Amino acid sequence: MKLKRAWKGIAAALGVGMLVSAMGACGAGGGADGSKTTLTFLSWNNEQTMRPYIDQFEQQNPGIKVDFNYSPPTAEYVQTLQTRLVGNQAPDVFVITSENKADLIKNSYVRDLTDEPFMRNISQANKDFVSHQGKVYGMSVSSWASGIVYNKDLLAKVGAKKVPETWDGFLQLCKKLKAAGVTPFLEGIADAPSQIPDAFLGSQLARDKVDVNSLIDRRPQQPGSDQREAVAAWMKLYDQGLSTRDTVGISGDDRKTQFINGQVAMICTGPWDLPSISQSGFKWGMAPMPLMEEGMPNYAQGSPSPAYAIYSHLKGAKLKAARKFLTFMDSRWALQHSADNGDAITVQGFKAKVKPEYEEVYRTSLQTGRYFLVMNFYAKPDVLTTVRQSETQQLVQGSINVDQWAKAIDDKMASVK
Repeated sequence: MKLKRAWKGIAAALGVGMLVSAMGACGAGGGADGSKTTLTFLSWNNEQTMRPYIDQFEQQNPGIKVDFNYSPPTAEYVQTLQTRLVGNQAPDVFVITSENKADLIKNSYVRDLTDEPFMRNISQANKDFVSHQGKVYGMSVSSWASGIVYNKDLLAKVGAKKVPETWDGFLQLCKKLKAAGVTPFLEGIADAPSQIPDAFLGSQLARDKVDVNSLIDRRPQQPGSDQREAVAAWMKLYDQGLSTRDTVGISGDDRKTQFINGQVAMICTGPWDLPSISQSGFKWGMAPMPLMEEGMPNYAQGSPSPAYAIYSHLKGAKLKAARKFLTFMDSRWALQHSADNGDAITVQGFKAKVKPEYEEVYRTSLQTGRYFLVMNFYAKPDVLTTVRQSETQQLVQGSINVDQWAKAIDDKMASVK
């Protein structure tokens, strides 16, 4: 699966939680002859990133040696792991994420971690990300969420100090900005579908009390129909002329550049764009995603970071070492180290320091677990990502309507075995 630039940004945000891999507590110990236990670890962060953490782990666990291997995300990593698993060369600890979790769980490659002590403080949203039929198969300690980034000076031209809390209010603000000669809002549909419908679908599912982990087992898979209401609400931007349909040719980087240059009042983005926006020098803020409808729970597009998994066939000293490896992921030392690297920690009881502009999104979306990424909860996420991209471009261009968009996606998903 070839990832386009916007999805590279999301993959990077998804991957920031993997920056910690050090282990604390006492050493796992070696064999009776004093030899060390070797723990094999396949990561999708490179050794330059991981080496300080591995060194710290080995220092605190003198009976364990980490045999580190690296494969870059996402497609290459998934293929490398699959090759090792089927070739009886499985790593002891590895990464589980949306692109490979269905296969890993179906083929019993990953250990059930549900009742492990190190899972006690892991947030429910992070557990849901790598769960199936009530069992949890990985440990994720951080997450990301998107929001509306806005130029304070441009909003002030129409007397607005912040982004409205509801979608109707947001559309009204866009109308005022357009009337004042300001481009209200810009997306980058050349890279990936809009982030807004994912947030809206998360709100719908919560409103309707749908267990997100049930979506992957539904047959047929109908992500188009499930998201139809959310997409129809989002498309008001284009149907009312509040955003240009030329956005299908605009990349995520183009959108960010126009925002930084003061050419547009608002964009929707995640934490990966905030450092460069911070360096721009103008006054800006970030608000949670507007509510699709008043009274609904507020959701952002977002996702837990990829999780650590333990190979299901481990026993003895190897299993003890792997458990220690994950135990430290929930320790104060590791969480703080991860937070210092810029991760938004979502472990219960830990408060991460984030950029002041990101604080409200962190508080209302991440700490509450109210974020949703459609590709995390349907079968064949690679197929879903591709078909949503192509059909969304046609929808924005006006060559198909929302019903046709939903049907095309559902038909494609039904055709994949």
